[in-house]
Amino acid sequence: MAVTWTRAWWRWTGGPTTRPVERVVRVDGRSRADEPDDERQAFGRWVRKRPRVDGGKRRGDGCGRRSLSPTWVLAVGGPQPAGRGGRVGGVGRDASRLAGLQRRLQGIAGGLAVYDEAPDNVSSSTYSSTPSLPGCRVAPGRRADAGLPLARVTSNRIDVEALAAMDGVGRFREVLPMLMDPVAFAEAFVSGDAAGGCRVPSRGMERHRATLRSCGVASDARSRPAFAMKAFTTPKKDGRTARLVLDARPLNDAMRRPPSMDLPRLRDFIAEVERHRFAMQCDGVSYFYQFPVDASISRYFGIGMKGCDMLLNVLCMGWSWAPCIAQRASNVLVRDLGLAWVDNFLVLGGTLDEAERNVAVFRKRAQAARVEVRAEGDDALWQVRSRFVCVGVEFDLAAETQRHRLDPAWAERWVDGSGMTAVLSGRATARQFAEVFGGAVWATDILAVPRCHFAALLSFAGRLGGRMVGAAAPVWDEVVDVPPSARRELGALRKIVRENPWVVGGVPEDTGSVLWTDASSRAWAALLEAEGRFVDGRQGVFAGPDADAHINLKEMLAFAEGVVRLCWAPGAQRCRIDNAAVVGAVAKGSSSSYAANRVLSRSLRVAERRRIVLCPGWVPSGEQQADPHTRGASLPRFPAPLSASR
Repeated sequence: MAVTWTRAWWRWTGGPTTRPVERVVRVDGRSRADEPDDERQAFGRWVRKRPRVDGGKRRGDGCGRRSLSPTWVLAVGGPQPAGRGGRVGGVGRDASRLAGLQRRLQGIAGGLAVYDEAPDNVSSSTYSSTPSLPGCRVAPGRRADAGLPLARVTSNRIDVEALAAMDGVGRFREVLPMLMDPVAFAEAFVSGDAAGGCRVPSRGMERHRATLRSCGVASDARSRPAFAMKAFTTPKKDGRTARLVLDARPLNDAMRRPPSMDLPRLRDFIAEVERHRFAMQCDGVSYFYQFPVDASISRYFGIGMKGCDMLLNVLCMGWSWAPCIAQRASNVLVRDLGLAWVDNFLVLGGTLDEAERNVAVFRKRAQAARVEVRAEGDDALWQVRSRFVCVGVEFDLAAETQRHRLDPAWAERWVDGSGMTAVLSGRATARQFAEVFGGAVWATDILAVPRCHFAALLSFAGRLGGRMVGAAAPVWDEVVDVPPSARRELGALRKIVRENPWVVGGVPEDTGSVLWTDASSRAWAALLEAEGRFVDGRQGVFAGPDADAHINLKEMLAFAEGVVRLCWAPGAQRCRIDNAAVVGAVAKGSSSSYAANRVLSRSLRVAERRRIVLCPGWVPSGEQQADPHTRGASLPRFPAPLSASR
C-alpha cells in the first residue's frame, strides 16, 4: 500500500462506519493488492498524525483507553496506487496491533472528513476537548429539529419479569438479560472491554433536560458514563413535537450483532391478516420508553450534554438491540392471538366471537405485564373492525375476497410530496431521492408490483448508495442528477400508486405442470412436465453478448425462455431451478443485477398477461431434468417419459 505523508485534520461528520466497504480502511492485515478492484477504489490511505509540540507520547485519549503509539492513524483519501503486500503503512504485520487499532477506529462510530490543513470555516475552539482518537478533535453533533418541543412520553414501566413468565417459547427470555443483567450485557461486547468509549456531545439538548427528567426517561449522571453519545430529535407524525433518538453507533460498533428480531416478513404479515375476517388494532404508548433498564446498565446509554451528561433509564432508541427486544416482547403479548409489528398489535379472529375472545385474552396479558396501549387514530380502544389501516396498509376483510392496498393518506403524501417533484425534475438532493426511493420500495411490496420492472431506478439507487457508503462524509444535501430512464420508471410507479388499486390475496389454482430450466456455459434448456411425462421443451445455444455473460444471468435467460415459450395455462406455475440466485430473484421480484432485472421483467410481464403466478423452487443439479440437454443431449420426441431426459 502506498504511504501518503500529509498533515491531517479530522472532523466529526456522523457518517456510517459499519459497512463492509468503507473509505475508512478496514484494518485486517491485508494489503491493497489482496483486494478486489471494486473494493480497492474505496480504500483510504495511511497518513502520519500531527506531531506533538513537546515530542512526547500521549498517555490517554479522553476515552478511558491507552493511546496508540508511535505515530500512525488512518486517514480518508481517494484511490491510491496498489502497493506490494507485507507492510501496511508502516504498521507492519503485527496482528494484535492491527486489531487494537481497528477497535479504536471503530470507536469513532461516524464518518471522518480529512483536511490537508485546518478548514477555514472551523476554528480549533469549536472542537470538543474529549477526542475519540489521540491527535483527533471531534466536533459536537449537529442539532436537528431544534424548533420542535420534545413530546412528553409515558412514565409507565413494563413488568418485564411478568412478561417473561408468559413467554412459552423463550425468545423474549433470551434477550431479557440485556436489560437486567450487567454481566450478560458486558459479555455482548466484541472486544471484551466494556470499560468505555468515546464521548460525543449533543447540541441543543440542554433545553430538553427538564422534560427528560419529569418523564423518568433520563437522569443526571453522577459520574462519567461509559458511553456518552450524541442525541438528536426527529419530528413526529403530528409535525408539532419531536421524539428523542440516541446516535448509539459507538455502542453498536463495540457490541456483537443482536439475534433475529422475529419480525414477520411484510408479505407473510399481509397474508396472515387476510386469512381472517375481524381484527382489533392498538399500539404501545411510547413503547420503547416503557422498558426499564437496570441502573448498572444505564451508564452505557449516556447522553453527552453541556454541563452535565444524562443517563437513559429506559430502552435506548438507536441501540441495535432495542428493536429485537421490543419485537420479541410484542410477540409474547399476541402469541396465538394475532400479529405484532414492533409496537403495533393486531388481534385477529375468523368470526366476531373469536376476535372478541382473543381481545379479552390480550387485555389480560397487557394488564398483567403493565403494558400501556392506545387505539390507532380515531378508533375506540378494543374495538373490533373489518376495515382498518395498520403499518401503512389498508385492509378490507369484509369484502367477498379479503384485499389490501396502500394507506390512502400515505400514498397521497408520497405521490404529491416535494421530494417526488424534485426527483422527477432530475435535480434532487441525495436525501430527497433516498426518501422517495424508500417509499417506492414500500409501495411495490404492498401493491405486489415486481421491482424488476424498475431496473434503471434500482441501478441508480445502488450506485448512489455505494457512493454515499464509500464517501468519507456522505453529503446528503448534495444535488444529484437522476437519469431520464430512472425518472420514467419512477413516473410509471407514481401513476400506479396514485391509482392505489386493491390487491386480492390468495394463491390461484395449480396448473398441474412443472417447468424445468437449466443453463451451462454454452447452452440452455427448458422442459415442461405434466401428468408424469414431458409434454414440451426447448433448447438453444448462447450467442453474442450472452455467450460471455455470468452463469447467473445465463440461468435467468434460460428461465425466461422457458416461461415465454412453454407456459400458457393460467394459475400457479411450479418452476424448478438449480441456481439459488435465480430462485431468490424470481421469488422477490428483483435482482441486484441490472441485466438480470431486465430479463426477469420480460418473463414476469408475460406471466402477468397470461395470468400466471410463478412459484420457483430450488433443486440440486443432480436432480435437474433439463441438465443433460444443456450439455449436448438432444430433446426427445414429445410427449416423452421422464426417463427420456437421463
